[in-house]
Amino acid sequence: MTREDTKKVIMVISSIYPNWHPSDMSLTVDAWTLMLENFNYNQVSAALKAFVLSDIGGFAPSPGQLVEVIDRLGSSEELSEMEAWSLVSKALRRSIYYADFEYNKLPETVQKAVGGPEILRSWAETDMKSVENVIQSNFMRTYRQELTKAREARKIPQNVQSLLKQVKSPKCLQ
Repeated sequence: MTREDTKKVIMVISSIYPNWHPSDMSLTVDAWTLMLENFNYNQVSAALKAFVLSDIGGFAPSPGQLVEVIDRLGSSEELSEMEAWSLVSKALRRSIYYADFEYNKLPETVQKAVGGPEILRSWAETDMKSVENVIQSNFMRTYRQELTKAREARKIPQNVQSLLKQVKSPKCLQ
């Protein structure tokens, strides 16, 4: 988002929330521009509209709250836990012999929740009662955690993710 776009967003927020008075408008615009630089005006504007229309607290949004709304609006392609389990259950039917193939057909988040083709093969060899009870329950909990991690990762700009990877790399720890 450009600085001019950010000014428009700040003006809308100021007019809707009359009690919101940033101490330094120029600094506020700069900070919001920096925080929202990876989004376009249409995304932020739609998120602001959704936030305002569902707001019952009466407080102006922070950049993070708008990013949360943008993520929610854009994550309609996420599978529910039952939809994800349905894909895994279908993959299990052929996984004794074709676990690698079936695993590779699964969406990335589902793959992370499963853990690998060897686990898929192991589940396929387990009795169906255990699969339907214990394994399904454990998978769904793990899938929920993977979705949360994926949502949080989507909110972090690419340049910040790159910096975090550099900091975590073994070279930086020496």
